Amino acid sequence: MKPLLFLLLAACFPFALSQTTVQLESQILSLINEARARGVACRGGGGGYRLPPLRYDATLAQTAKGHALNMGRYGFMSHYFRGVGPRVRVARAGYGYLRMSEIIFKGRNSDPARAVRWWLRSPVHCRAIMNPHYTEAGSGLSRAGNAWAVVLAQPR
Repeated sequence: MKPLLFLLLAACFPFALSQTTVQLESQILSLINEARARGVACRGGGGGYRLPPLRYDATLAQTAKGHALNMGRYGFMSHYFRGVGPRVRVARAGYGYLRMSEIIFKGRNSDPARAVRWWLRSPVHCRAIMNPHYTEAGSGLSRAGNAWAVVLAQPR
């Protein structure tokens, strides 16, 4: 009886049984912070020592979310949208930074662990995650386009 009830609920209310976009966006930052806490060493150099967690920043999250939604809506994967790159987007959002990076991922599913694994295997993305200067971050997901964007920064 219980499996039948589960299937019935899943058919009628699929949104209630899956993680929300906000939960997934939070989960990706948690996975990034776990990598920083472990001191992941990056291929080609960088990382290799434990770092404090990145703090969530709403402005960075809004910027990341907007870019992820554009990548999903228009079906592309690039740091640039209509000639505007991440540094300009973050500055336009009103966030003052000394350093910043944007990491993006587009895959067939929206699994945060898959995106983080991919980033940690990529030397340039891993170095961004393991950058000791970065103290704040925000993430965004486009479920429709399976696109992720994460902005990491050192505030002014």
